[in-house]
Amino acid sequence: MKEQGMSENMNDKKMLALVEDSIRLLAWFPFGKKDFECIGINPEAIGFYKSNNRLPHPCDICYKALIFWTDVSDENIINFLKMLDSFEVNYRGKLNKGVVVFYFRDKEKMLKFLEFLQLKMQEFNVKGRTQWRRACKAYQDLNPALWKNAKEFIPDIEKSVSHYGNQKTL
Repeated sequence: MKEQGMSENMNDKKMLALVEDSIRLLAWFPFGKKDFECIGINPEAIGFYKSNNRLPHPCDICYKALIFWTDVSDENIINFLKMLDSFEVNYRGKLNKGVVVFYFRDKEKMLKFLEFLQLKMQEFNVKGRTQWRRACKAYQDLNPALWKNAKEFIPDIEKSVSHYGNQKTL
């Protein structure tokens, strides 16, 4: 038993070193198995956003489940990585010393995942607060007037209201 514990401890140290190196070099540690098309924040996407007051595709259907760390200790990161190993769901994400991000293209699936995530965080003693948002925060920072909050993009709200407002009732 003791030998296995030391081996596990060594693997934990190697994994932590990998996470630390990735964050130091790339600002993030990517994880997951699922492909996720992300165009990132690039000049073309920013130009589209600024000239159309719309999120570019696929950002317009991007939802992010978040964990804001309340404890950025080695133990908490190891607990998080062990939690990830227990998942039987497909996911893609990244983490740094402030936040963990899981990517989704469907709001309902993301909301169900958040419920699942809360249970898993308790099971693996991962310390953090869950939340979600639409698209990249950089879009909200570029033009805060287009956002009611991190979850609600005003042009989508207005589109939805005008769509329903133009329907005839029986």
